[in-house]
Amino acid sequence: MVRDHTYDDAILDIAAEEMDAGHLRAATTVLAECREDPEVRALRVEVLGEHAIGHADELLELAKSNEDPDLWLLAGTAFIREAWAVRGTGRADSVGKDRFKVFFATLRKSVAPLHEAAKLLPGDAVPWAQLQVAGLGLQVDREQKDEVWREVVARCPTLYPAHWTRLQTLAAKWGGSAEEMMAFAQGSVDAAPTGNPVVAMLPLAHFEVFLEKFEEAVGDRSALRIASLKLRYFGRVREELAAAADRWTSADAQTLPQLQPHPRALQAHNLFAAAFALAEDAPRAKRHLIGMRDHVHDVPWAYVAYLADDLEREYSELANKYL
Repeated sequence: MVRDHTYDDAILDIAAEEMDAGHLRAATTVLAECREDPEVRALRVEVLGEHAIGHADELLELAKSNEDPDLWLLAGTAFIREAWAVRGTGRADSVGKDRFKVFFATLRKSVAPLHEAAKLLPGDAVPWAQLQVAGLGLQVDREQKDEVWREVVARCPTLYPAHWTRLQTLAAKWGGSAEEMMAFAQGSVDAAPTGNPVVAMLPLAHFEVFLEKFEEAVGDRSALRIASLKLRYFGRVREELAAAADRWTSADAQTLPQLQPHPRALQAHNLFAAAFALAEDAPRAKRHLIGMRDHVHDVPWAYVAYLADDLEREYSELANKYL
């Protein structure tokens, strides 16, 4: 089983290793070569941003001495990753005041470099997608979030990670509502081109609702509701999930010419595999579990294993039921 590596990009892996060895400029080559492919570019800057944690200030200084949009993009992304490394992934009430101060201060440093990257490459959707993430953490007002979202869509209307962030923006835990989030997910399915995994926003939205209900049941110490949620929630929405999944993986979708697999296919398979496994839809669960190739993404499996200490064991037990 492989965790934290839900993509197939050997060139990206080499660049990440070079960055770990201190060769920061190695990242700019792999970013420059995919300027016309926003999905690949978004994935690469996301991964390289993780490997750039601790080097954001150095990247910013390099960017200031160059007119290189890739350096500006990477510097901005690195500040975002550094900020979230400080904050952690827990709920806001689990983060202390001092950590929040550092988080906000670091996150604010990302904004100017990302705007510079967007200015240097006006057609690039990826700086705007990263500004979405920064805006979410900085808790900017809804009007600003909507404006950044419009900038993304104007450049790449199906950008997978931007849809992911937009869905989180609309979720109740970030000040939205389950109704608005679900409407967005359903609209994403309706607008998705055949064969595009952005339809996975639907199971993602359902997992957000599932987790919220699960946490409420745990807080109320209701063993009956906890058991009922795991057994029944996804069974009730199985048909709409099946329609979304088939829009991506149907025979018609597979006949479309594809130069390369979508960079987020493994992530999308994770979402559908977990949803169909919990819905006890054996054929679809097996199809998407095989599609995952045991590359496990924390969302949704951390949600499935919410009360368990061992995510890998929870995944293995559920997957083995269908494989």
